[in-house]
Amino acid sequence: MNTKPLHFNNHLITTMCIGLFVFAVVAYMYFLSLSVVHVVMRKEASQQIGHLRSEIASLEATYIEAKHQISARVASLDGFNQNQNKIFISKSDQSLVLRTTAE
Repeated sequence: MNTKPLHFNNHLITTMCIGLFVFAVVAYMYFLSLSVVHVVMRKEASQQIGHLRSEIASLEATYIEAKHQISARVASLDGFNQNQNKIFISKSDQSLVLRTTAE
């Protein structure tokens, strides 16, 4: 009988299985580390988004304040006066209610 070719085939199959197993372990470790890196990058991106949103809110507040100051200056240039008797109207469920600042 020829046992040499059978022994060679068994050795080749065993080597291929071990190589495939090593490749699978290395690929698993690579993709696991890649997913961890992406989670960290996502957290950093979320923090940057939060920081940028707060900065935008601060800039919007500054813009609105400057806009009101400019509007007040422009209105005073045209001879308009500030109205001291302000009337506020608030809407309830069924009707309108007139409310003054004295209340």
